[in-house]
Amino acid sequence: MLRGVHNAGMTALMLMLAGKVFAVLGGRAPLHALTVADILPLVALALTAQTLNVIFMVLFFKFDRRDVRRIFTPSYALSDLIFVPAGVLAALLFNASAPATFALFVALMALFVLSFNGVGLNLDGGQTERGPLMRLFQARRAFHGARSIDSLGERVVNEARTLFKFDEFYLALADREKQVLELRVHERLGARLPARIKPLSAGLFGYVIEHGKSLLVTDWKEAPASLRERTEITGKETGSVIAVPLIEQGTAVGLLSVQHTNANVYSEADLHLLERLAEEVAAAVADARAFEDAEEYRQRLEQRVAERTAEIEKANREKERLLAALRERSQRLERESQEDPLTGIANRRYFMQRLAAELELATAVGHPLTLAIADMDLFKSINDRLGHRIGDEALKHSAAEMRTLCGTTDLVARIGGEEFAWILPGTDLDTGNRFCEQIRAAIEAYDWPTVHPDLRLTISVGLSQWDGKAPMADLLHAADTQLYKAKREGRNRVA
Repeated sequence: MLRGVHNAGMTALMLMLAGKVFAVLGGRAPLHALTVADILPLVALALTAQTLNVIFMVLFFKFDRRDVRRIFTPSYALSDLIFVPAGVLAALLFNASAPATFALFVALMALFVLSFNGVGLNLDGGQTERGPLMRLFQARRAFHGARSIDSLGERVVNEARTLFKFDEFYLALADREKQVLELRVHERLGARLPARIKPLSAGLFGYVIEHGKSLLVTDWKEAPASLRERTEITGKETGSVIAVPLIEQGTAVGLLSVQHTNANVYSEADLHLLERLAEEVAAAVADARAFEDAEEYRQRLEQRVAERTAEIEKANREKERLLAALRERSQRLERESQEDPLTGIANRRYFMQRLAAELELATAVGHPLTLAIADMDLFKSINDRLGHRIGDEALKHSAAEMRTLCGTTDLVARIGGEEFAWILPGTDLDTGNRFCEQIRAAIEAYDWPTVHPDLRLTISVGLSQWDGKAPMADLLHAADTQLYKAKREGRNRVA
């Protein structure tokens, strides 16, 4: 009834607008004879009427959420133009011939229309039978070679659009180990919703997975209470539903579902069609999962190879470290070293680490080791008289001079405000004494007036040779004791 009202309204509006175009272009009415001047108005009338007809039908099916591209083809859009010559001839006969002639023409046209409609029904029936089967064959080819579930999901929803009209579409996969259902593709009213998971047994989908059987509900309001009770609240009206399990080796591994807000949209034929599509999708899911498993195995294998390679490299590095342990220990300490921010030489922390390492090395190889501690004489008076900036400059120049005179294996460090220390590996006490005397003399002879005209600087040094067994603290104490001895004896000397 409603569709008849729609058709009547569209036809009336179409004829009114087409008649207006006919009149504007000078069309004659009534039409008693056909002349060249009548051709243009008649062609414009026919094209206007058919154009409006196509527009109205496209809008109608669009609002009905149907795939317009599947319905309207060029042949469909032009098919009604066949009747334009017949309409013109009918007008001429009606206005210029006897009633009996016109009645005979009307009878012949009725027979022609009935015959044309019958041929059309037969062609449509053949297409109805062949169309979905052809789409399923094309879908099988479209699904073939999908290397991931996500890629397959895109292909499935695209094929479903050509076979069904729906407001909502689902492709869900079951994970029985985790007892969840993954909604991999969920499209509602043309919008793609994010993938999500839900409990495997929950809702209507859980019912389909649990029983492994297809479900068709033509009118949800009349669905059994046992089904309606399982439905989750989504805020969307549901009229018709089809849900079909994806069966692989006798087990439901997922499902396909199409839903529409209107009732009586789907029939048994749609159910069977979705079941055939589900068979193709189930096989494609197995292939896609096999590809994903193979890719995951390849990645794990590459990771394992990388880990094994790293283990071998680590073992090789350990072997090298064992073959040159003392050398590597020295290099590691160098990498961990920290500099004194003012002078650029080693700070106290690194000095202590290096001293411990050198004591171990001296024990291992049996070489002597001498430690020297130096202190700038009367440095506080320099800060008081000349300022801390000149004091800092004195420290930096002294450190640079000490570092220049030290050997490659020696270490000079700033271990306090104006206190320095030297580690002299492989050096006995006599050699160390001569070396420290050299540094003392260099500091005394340094051109300090270039730093400040009133600056003069000397240092006092205390030495101690390690006996090979005393703790590090004892060695430091011994050198410190010698430093205080040099201070007591008048400064600017080595003790």
